[in-house]
Amino acid sequence: MDLRHVRNAITIARAGSLRRASAVLHLAQPTLSEQLRALEKEIGVELFTRSSSGMRLTEAGEVFLAQATVAVDAFERAVTAARGKGQTARLGVADGLGDVVARLLSQLQGARLRVAPMCTAEQIISIMDGTLQAGLGYAPGSLPRGVARMLVQRAPVLALLPRDHRLASAERLRLADLATEPLVMPESDAVAGARRFLEGFVRLGLHPRLGPGAATHEAAVALVESGAGYTLCVRGGLPVPERLTFIPVAEEIPPLEVVFLWNRQADVDDLVHAARHLARSG
Repeated sequence: MDLRHVRNAITIARAGSLRRASAVLHLAQPTLSEQLRALEKEIGVELFTRSSSGMRLTEAGEVFLAQATVAVDAFERAVTAARGKGQTARLGVADGLGDVVARLLSQLQGARLRVAPMCTAEQIISIMDGTLQAGLGYAPGSLPRGVARMLVQRAPVLALLPRDHRLASAERLRLADLATEPLVMPESDAVAGARRFLEGFVRLGLHPRLGPGAATHEAAVALVESGAGYTLCVRGGLPVPERLTFIPVAEEIPPLEVVFLWNRQADVDDLVHAARHLARSG
């Protein structure tokens, strides 16, 4: 049985006439009619009743095309999956998320994946235009249609500073204490999160002292180690030099949120499954 003839019969049923179906299929009406007759002959039943007003499914046609539609859809999904097998997917990863992507990759079995460093905003644009299938980034304020997100990690905001700093002996640090110290922030998409830190100071009527900017999280850690200030953007639990320490902040600040982003139309089931495992494990 020629699958093209089955697809064309489905189109005729949806269009309601040979003329409209031939226009949709860009196929000559006599050719389409001939293909339909060949299909009906092979099945052994008439699928349509013909009239001047158009084409209507017979009872046998309704039964056949209901099942055929399911079969054709399943066949097309199988073809898509087969063609996608062995292709390399691209995963965007924002700065400072090396530990998260390592955990994600440990959940994948034999997946062909290429990791591309890029900020969250770039990931969203690339996912929309199809050049990127998925990404790990920091929670954006909103997303365009077609891009899905999943929260995979929520980390409390901690202050990172040298162990020999005058404030390092405190169990918790108040923003009022930190406001007089230079705040190091990375010049990456985590800056969006850093703005929330500044808002925390402002709500208390404080004016934080801004320190040097850093190109990456690693540079921020290096600046803190050199004594240039403290930072709030590094997630607790990440490896840092022995002479640095994390200390909780007394005031409530929205946590740092890491999200998995993906194109709803992309074949990234393995990645989505791995991301769900991350989300469950925290």
